[in-house]
Amino acid sequence: MNSMTRIAAILGLTATPLLAETMVEDTDSSGSYSMEELTVSYPELTEALFMEMDADASGEVSPEELTAAVDAGLIEE
Repeated sequence: MNSMTRIAAILGLTATPLLAETMVEDTDSSGSYSMEELTVSYPELTEALFMEMDADASGEVSPEELTAAVDAGLIEE
């Protein structure tokens, strides 16, 4: 296997998990997600769960908080 083929194979394997993640659109370009933005991708999201995900109580969920919620099993991708 030549080096280009190896690189392509490695990139393909590492990119797969990223493609599986639910995409949430940041419609207001704030860098974080409002309840309204998240419910488009997660219609089962409740206000109580949103508040639990919002670890810093900013009123929005940052990408890091969203990742932490998925990792903790609070929401499914």
